[in-house]
Amino acid sequence: MNTFRTFQVCAKTDCSRFDQVGARVRALKTKVAIYVDTLAPAGGLDSTALDSIANTFDQRLYTIDTAAFGRESDIDSNSVVLVLMTNTVNKLVNASACNTSGFVAGFFFGGDLDPTFQNDSRSNKGEVFYSIVADPGGTLSCSHSRSQVEQLVPVTFIHEFQHMISFGQHVLVHGTNGEVLWLNEGMSHYAEELGGRSYASTADAPVNDCIVNPVATTECGFYIGDLLDAYDYLDSTSTHFLLKTAGIGSLAERGAAWLFVRYVVDRYAAGSTMADWNTLTRALDGTAQTGAQNIANVTGDPFTTVVSRWALANYVTDQAGAPPELQYNSWRLHAVYSSLHTQRPNTFTNFYPLAPTISAGRVVNLSATLRAGSGIYHRATQPPGDPGFTLNFTASNGGPINPATLPRLNVIRLQ
Repeated sequence: MNTFRTFQVCAKTDCSRFDQVGARVRALKTKVAIYVDTLAPAGGLDSTALDSIANTFDQRLYTIDTAAFGRESDIDSNSVVLVLMTNTVNKLVNASACNTSGFVAGFFFGGDLDPTFQNDSRSNKGEVFYSIVADPGGTLSCSHSRSQVEQLVPVTFIHEFQHMISFGQHVLVHGTNGEVLWLNEGMSHYAEELGGRSYASTADAPVNDCIVNPVATTECGFYIGDLLDAYDYLDSTSTHFLLKTAGIGSLAERGAAWLFVRYVVDRYAAGSTMADWNTLTRALDGTAQTGAQNIANVTGDPFTTVVSRWALANYVTDQAGAPPELQYNSWRLHAVYSSLHTQRPNTFTNFYPLAPTISAGRVVNLSATLRAGSGIYHRATQPPGDPGFTLNFTASNGGPINPATLPRLNVIRLQ
């Protein structure tokens, strides 16, 4: 305990600049060592709080992540994962952006493990992930109270640990590139969900509620962010990607990625138990395949089939008569969002966020840009006895669509 070490830490979200950070070990367990920045603001987490967080990782979150995604690497041969709580993470966004657009709670940097980067002075050459520090006075960016950080850091831990496992499996074990952004983030947000489910009486039962008013339960605290991000995606699918491959992805795009991974696990796991779920997600991480090809290999269906069914499931799940392949098994999304709307109507403004436009079938006329992996929803009504109508799916000029863009028109009949 109290051992001092110097770290190199990304000081910009694209890691184009690094800070040198001095930190000391403030909590040490079998699987984790928590370092805290020696320049952390006053009023931060005390030793009791840090010890509690370390115990949560050591006794709960480590087991969840490794069961679901596989074992982490140990290139520094110390048998523990290092966590650095540092001012640098807080300062990744300024106070104005933090208050209006959100903040970075933590991250994993692949260069710490990448064998091609080990001779670079910016690599910490070991299993490390990074998180914010408590800053009640808002001296670094916006204010982060002790209680907020205590609630947030375990969620950050289970999220970033998946990234670390994924990188180790893809790059170190299988000698290929790291997982693509959208699927990697989807898996880490799915890890957050698993963290919450571990507090439920039956972790793999369908979730029908999330109590967020006045105070979130421990269970809900892990995945309320995923539900909010998914709401933002479903509320405006036409403006967001699923297949985001650059940057860090918007919150709505992360919500889409979480929903997609959740759907894949529900539909393609061999059964409905947690053990069945874990078998599928370990296959997604423990492979040389990435992205769409990874999904196709694990599910046995073409990616275009999987993503098309997922898009329809986002609207028709829970509805009577919807076929099994268009259902989420583990969530009753309409019931959950109805509850959240009742609890916080200013945040969750509709009973269900996905509300297609509607018109008579014979006068359908839509023009928009499709985002990769996402879709636009419209209900075309048809009266009884109507002989039918023809839908034309064309480019904006009315001509054929370039087949290289691979657009999809999915139609389902609702009665």
